[in-house]
This record gives sequence, structure tokens and C-alpha cells, in this order.
Amino acid sequence: MQLVPLAQGRILDVGEFTVDCFRVRHRDTESFAFSFNSQVRRHLLSDRLSALGVPDGPERKDLAQGKPVVLADGRTVDSEDVLGPPEGRKKLVVVGDTETTDGLPEQVRDADLLVIEATFLERDAAMALDYGHLTAAKAAELAAIAGVKRLVLTHISGRYHDEEILAEAVKIFPNSRVAADLDRLAV
Repeated sequence: MQLVPLAQGRILDVGEFTVDCFRVRHRDTESFAFSFNSQVRRHLLSDRLSALGVPDGPERKDLAQGKPVVLADGRTVDSEDVLGPPEGRKKLVVVGDTETTDGLPEQVRDADLLVIEATFLERDAAMALDYGHLTAAKAAELAAIAGVKRLVLTHISGRYHDEEILAEAVKIFPNSRVAADLDRLAV
């Protein structure tokens, strides 16, 4: 195994999904957040394939990959004629420690799920800044302006009850929750 330092940008592409990282500010450290993105899929429409006489085999594979095919009788079938509507793109963004949301709206835009720290309440915003963390209100504001679908808050200070953090967030972004150990969420 070879360890490689992280750098902003794409760190993994396995075809079905990609992982990108981007810098976040946290008390003069090299900190990163991560965006996991599944690819848009389009399924072949079996009724259209049958109607056009596309045989089972490599022709269907090529059509599924967006390539046109020439059938045995000389007809050309374009993939657009047999592919259904785009579906399946999912985006999960995980942001650990960060002292600001500056620059984050573009990174988290339209995420299906944003997991982000919310260490403090807004009443302690000065302390949050001193320690390099966000408030629940700032995390919720980010989710709201970036068009996030669901927000999960983590890294809660022990000085607060989860309910306090959640109450502050849902006032701004109703589809919020506080993470619990061993939570499993479908994206």
C-alpha cells in the first residue's frame, strides 16, 4: 500500500461513482471534506428494443453505453431511441471540522444528503469561531441556500442536548436531524 497526500479534486473514480475532496478552513490545518457522487443511469427500454428488433447481445451493451449500433439488416439504432430518462444521480457530502461555510455552497449544492458538524448553538457563535467550528444555525443556513435535500448534524458539543441543536437547525432547515452512533441512512 502506498499513502498519498490528499489534494483538492477527484481522488477516486470507479465508474459507478466518484469521490472528490475539497478544502475547508479549520484552525490553520489542511482539512478536507468529501463529496461522493453516483453517476446518472439510463436503463434500456425493453419494449423499444423489441419493437426495433434489437437482438440480445453486444448490440444492447453498446446501446446501454450510449453508442449507436448497426443491426444485421443495415438499420442504425441510436441509443436515444431505446434509453429511458436519466435517473439515479445521488450526492452525499461529508464535512468534518470547519470554521466557516465560505465557499461551501458550491461544493454541497443539490446534495441529497449533507453530513456536517454543528458543534455549537448560535448563542455561542463567538466561541464557535474561536474553536474553529460551526453552529447548528450556520449548518442549516448552508443546507437551505445550497438546495440540500437532507441535513445530518454531527460533532455536537457535550455542553448541549441533541434536542437543542436540532431545534435550532429545523427553524432554518426543517429536514434536519442529529446523527446517532451506528445510524444508517439511505441516499
